[in-house]
Amino acid sequence: MKRSIIIALFAVIACGGTAFAQNAFEKSKKLSKEEVPVAVLQAFEKEFSNLQDKGYWILHYTEKKVEDKTVFTPERYTFTGKDNGEKVILTYSANGTLESSKGVPEGPKN
Repeated sequence: MKRSIIIALFAVIACGGTAFAQNAFEKSKKLSKEEVPVAVLQAFEKEFSNLQDKGYWILHYTEKKVEDKTVFTPERYTFTGKDNGEKVILTYSANGTLESSKGVPEGPKN
């Protein structure tokens, strides 16, 4: 009985300590086209030039507190728009690589 209480107490402390150690938060922010990195825009315009002015960009980033500073790290960029009435979602890595696409069944368009 005593042993099971000690094990349960240890498990609670381990889980609680892990929760407090996680101080990074993922957030998102809507961006203007001018705020999107050049590498991402070039990849987008090369493959999906017909969608250029038909949607908006969102930056997904992590915010982490390190000592007394806040560090922002871009994770991915998402373009959301419409093409012929269909919703299109394109996700790019921070370096401009297309990671996923939805709503573009025949692949990249020029």
